[in-house]
Amino acid sequence: MTVRISQGDYEQALARGRQALEQPHAVAARYIAHARVLELVYSNGLAVRIDPKEVPALKDVPRQALAQSYVTPGGDGLVFGEDDATAVSIPGMLASLIPIDVARRTVAAARGRVRSTRKADAARRNGAKGGRPAKASLAAIG
Repeated sequence: MTVRISQGDYEQALARGRQALEQPHAVAARYIAHARVLELVYSNGLAVRIDPKEVPALKDVPRQALAQSYVTPGGDGLVFGEDDATAVSIPGMLASLIPIDVARRTVAAARGRVRSTRKADAARRNGAKGGRPAKASLAAIG
């Protein structure tokens, strides 16, 4: 069965791919044996070093497999060893290292910056009711 896509669909897919590549993403990984750390290098120059023993998914991966690590083409996966037996999600791996309260605050802040029609409508309705109450000053409290 041959699947054909239109030129327009092809162009849209290319545009989505280019847009995704503009975002920082992992481009390389290497295991530094003397330091016993896994280093991830991102497209924006950021380098992150991780102790594999601190990541549940990597705890039992042998050093030989860690030394043969590579980043998947999309920059969001990490594969270890010659037989590709172990693969992990880079965002998932990093998320497992961040304390949950920090992660929740970060997600809440990101969602708060999202602009949508529903959010704008809610802001207008709340504004019609008088808006957000003024903050109390220290003089009024004491």
